[in-house]
Amino acid sequence: MECPNGCKVPMQEKKVEKIFHRNNKPIVIGDLNIYQCMECGHESIPVSSAKTVEGILKGNMKPSGQFNAELYEASAGKI
Repeated sequence: MECPNGCKVPMQEKKVEKIFHRNNKPIVIGDLNIYQCMECGHESIPVSSAKTVEGILKGNMKPSGQFNAELYEASAGKI
């Protein structure tokens, strides 16, 4: 797959974890196939993965576990 930004290297298929929001709550979808340009970092989600995400966000799939993490707000303070 070619990068839409015109980069010279082909995009590589990867499995990643992404955070989405459902009902104003974050959910993590793991083992998601995407394409990523190794030159500019652009990511593209293939149609099959987009349909999977859509189904999960509609509640058509049960979660496989729980994920808890600390939340940091970038606007909350200085380092």
